[in-house]
Amino acid sequence: MSQVMSAFTTRSFSRLALLHVVANAILLSLGYYWLGVGESRALTVAWSACLAIVIAILTCCCYGAALVYFQAGDRETSLAWRTALRNIIPLVSVAAMAGAIYWLLHRWSDYSGTPAFSIASFLTLKLRTPIKPPSVQRIFNVALWIVRWAVVPVLLLPAVAAIATRGWDGMREIGSHARRCLYWLEAPLLLLCGFWIPLMLLGWVPSVGTFTMETLSFVVRAALAYLLFAGAWLLLAFVTSAGSPRLTQPSTTDSL
Repeated sequence: MSQVMSAFTTRSFSRLALLHVVANAILLSLGYYWLGVGESRALTVAWSACLAIVIAILTCCCYGAALVYFQAGDRETSLAWRTALRNIIPLVSVAAMAGAIYWLLHRWSDYSGTPAFSIASFLTLKLRTPIKPPSVQRIFNVALWIVRWAVVPVLLLPAVAAIATRGWDGMREIGSHARRCLYWLEAPLLLLCGFWIPLMLLGWVPSVGTFTMETLSFVVRAALAYLLFAGAWLLLAFVTSAGSPRLTQPSTTDSL
């Protein structure tokens, strides 16, 4: 506990947290603008593609810097950002790989109704007991939830932290935290706090009566969701990088 408190009470961490919050605001603004860019002409399509690349690079650099920060022995914010930027190509590559994995999981979620029906029919025939397809579907959904929120993050996040620090060599760290039983609880819990709960806050519309109060309610809920998202990620970066190989100053100096 003392290690956690000391890591989150330094002036350097205050700079990192502030920069992280500001960077997230910029990324959200760029993302909102990018969604509104038309694609009716070749020039606007090119501009949209350039924006997408810039957003991807800034996102990987922002989140990679937090992972580097908690691995670096001296914990300098500028060093963390420079190191993440230096390793931006492997960072973007592993982010694309993670995106592909979650896209496949989403496709499986849409397709799983077919095997659920087949399995239910097979079990009904063999067990001589009616097995409803929704029951099998619920089992599939639970397994998919575990894979999305626990298995994939536990396997990939340590590698992302190592890649942000050491480049392609960090791929060796895939699954390195799988033996840490506590991490199997920490990663899903912090991901839920950083993504699921903020989305629930934004989607919750309390009955407050007037338009002014509804607007105020949304602003407060959006601010809380935003801070919860940023805070949960920084804490996840800390528990992910804890115990990982430290970023040494000599290798960093040679690479800059």
